[in-house]
Amino acid sequence: MADSDELDTSRWNILYPNYINSKKTVQEGRRIGIAKAAEHPHAAEMAEICEFLKIPHVLEMDKAYPRDWQIRGRVRILLKTPEGAFTHPEIHTKKQVMEKMGELIPKLKTRVSGPPMQQVAASSSSAAAAAPSRSAKKEAKREEKKANKKKK
Repeated sequence: MADSDELDTSRWNILYPNYINSKKTVQEGRRIGIAKAAEHPHAAEMAEICEFLKIPHVLEMDKAYPRDWQIRGRVRILLKTPEGAFTHPEIHTKKQVMEKMGELIPKLKTRVSGPPMQQVAASSSSAAAAAPSRSAKKEAKREEKKANKKKK
């Protein structure tokens, strides 16, 4: 959204994908609860959510999280202007942004269409690959329980 040439983004907040990855531990860098986090988020998805929320941001794909340097990308966000005004009417803190990203990333079109195709491929495989389909069923059942807990 914002061009790094025209704005000084050095004082903007930084968000790495590890901050909202439900598969990471707190020691590995997760900063929000597992229930509110997304599974293996990408920096580009995080930027897409910022675009949706109309939060000024800069996507930096050449940067990496120091604790997990193999995961490339980070997003710089502007929550408060230098004058002190908030850039979003409801979201004022970094934690609120991370929780909103954790809520919205699984609903992205790229995420919604992904898992059902994997389950269909696993269930239509031959009897020789029975073990993977069994684990896939267990995983689907866990996800269903997790979804039911969120509804309560």
